[in-house]
Amino acid sequence: MFRPRIIPVLTLKNKGLVKTVKFDKRTARYIGDPINAVHIFNDFEADELIFLDITASLENRCISPELVKSIGEEAYMPFSVGGGITNIEQIHQLFSAGTEKVVINTSCIKTPQLILEASRQFGSQSIVAGVDIKKNLYGKYKIFIIDGTKQISADLEQQILFLEKICVG
Repeated sequence: MFRPRIIPVLTLKNKGLVKTVKFDKRTARYIGDPINAVHIFNDFEADELIFLDITASLENRCISPELVKSIGEEAYMPFSVGGGITNIEQIHQLFSAGTEKVVINTSCIKTPQLILEASRQFGSQSIVAGVDIKKNLYGKYKIFIIDGTKQISADLEQQILFLEKICVG
């Protein structure tokens, strides 16, 4: 029997949960405490949670290991975190704080060797390469980095194939 996996993706800004319209940070509206959301999804028996700090790269910082530890103390399910991850030490801190996976977005484009090194050191099953895309006026998908503020010229399909290749080694 097919049973779909339920994996909510929760967006964070200033350590609080926010809801945006079409991922536009200017529309971010505070909707609650992330720990309360963990309790709710524990009750719903979600299979996994993903927390993404949507302003971390723009603010040149990493998602808070203290927040990750708080989430880990309450979550009954595996969870992933992302936001502003730029080096192996940050990844190590996030795993030590309790996350099962890390989501690397801007750095997987700017410094793809981080994905390769992290996959080798922590295992490819625990490293997620995230890619933000937006459709332009002509219906073409374009890749964005730095919290969706900067478009890059790389071809989407080629970039995905490249990231897949380095993630699995």
